[in-house]
Amino acid sequence: MRNFKRFVGTSFAVAGLAATAVFTGGGSASAADPNFTFSVDRDGKDYSIEVYNNHTRAGFADWNADPDNSVRPPIPGDALQARDILGDGWGIEAWAATQSGAEGYRMATTRGHAAVYLSGWKTGNITEGTPITVTVCAVKGTKEQCGSAYGLA
Repeated sequence: MRNFKRFVGTSFAVAGLAATAVFTGGGSASAADPNFTFSVDRDGKDYSIEVYNNHTRAGFADWNADPDNSVRPPIPGDALQARDILGDGWGIEAWAATQSGAEGYRMATTRGHAAVYLSGWKTGNITEGTPITVTVCAVKGTKEQCGSAYGLA
């Protein structure tokens, strides 16, 4: 009898939770909404800001401080590139500028292109050692979710 009462009590509790989930939506709507997070991977003065959509890698903003001629094609210095690698309908847009905003502004975007897409390198000379801010955003229409990282030219 005791096991039967425990079974009935548990059944009512589960039914109550299920009813609450039905009435409140149980969070299913939020699971479909993007939740962008960002992480930074550094290699000396170069770094990538990785963009994740609900824990799935969606793209990158890459900052390359100094020229790299060891790869083909060579990568220019003081250069910014945006990469969109997830076909989720969101693009990747990145901006780099000196922290004072006085020099070196550039923007790279994948907006308007289907994934997988890499923007060209956006480059120009910035005085060596100048502090740089790189901001990357997941973009869709007028919506954006952004993260930033700091480094040097």
